[in-house]
Amino acid sequence: MEARDKYKSIIVLSYVFFIICAILLFISVWNNLSLNPDIRIGNGIYFLLFAVIIFTSIIFILHLLEEHRFLVIEEPVLEETDRENAEPDESSMESYSSPYEIDVDVIAETIVPRIDPKEPTSDYTEKILRNLAKYFELVQGVFYLKNPKKDVFESVSTYAYASEKAPVPFKTGEGIPGQVAKNKTLLNLRDVPEGYLNVESGLGESRPRNLVFLPLLLNKETVGIIEIASFHEIDREKEWTLRNLAKIIGNATVTKMKSENR
Repeated sequence: MEARDKYKSIIVLSYVFFIICAILLFISVWNNLSLNPDIRIGNGIYFLLFAVIIFTSIIFILHLLEEHRFLVIEEPVLEETDRENAEPDESSMESYSSPYEIDVDVIAETIVPRIDPKEPTSDYTEKILRNLAKYFELVQGVFYLKNPKKDVFESVSTYAYASEKAPVPFKTGEGIPGQVAKNKTLLNLRDVPEGYLNVESGLGESRPRNLVFLPLLLNKETVGIIEIASFHEIDREKEWTLRNLAKIIGNATVTKMKSENR
């Protein structure tokens, strides 16, 4: 843009010279036609004026051509990421334009705790699970983080987890959570498979109505999975909210782990 502004300045100066020379030429021609004996302009002056007019005319033509070139260059060219945003599918469309009157940032202040470098990551993620459970009325949750050394997702914290066996680690593509990590999209199971998950309480044992696998992405890579269960339906509005919260949770969790490793 600086080069273009400089070029415009040259054009303006050329226009000024053009006008001045045109006025001088008009005066010279008028004086010659009126046969005024007191004013005479030599052939050199006529040649100079003619050269300046030709020069400014060329500049004017080049200006028109250059202006056209800038218009062509400055047409918006979509980068690869812009193309993805310009033609999103149904799920990505919700991430960029909210169909609901929801302020995700306000909800995130309730869900995502402040980072304390001295606090273990397990305690930090457990707080996130508890806050999610309270806000969305969840009955159970597991927070998985990817171990880059082993290339597996391991459970770092749980909420209301009643089984005697710890959550099983998994690789990308293994089982339901592994497939979610591979696809990088939220999965909402409204019909939980028989025997997959049971919730125990003082009133007995029952199967949740909804089971949601929420991928945590950072730089288009899955860094974690949150598995949550609810007796209530996780509708489209809650799915949209969880999907957008996952971006904030993923960034906060990775920042927390980096602060702990310092």
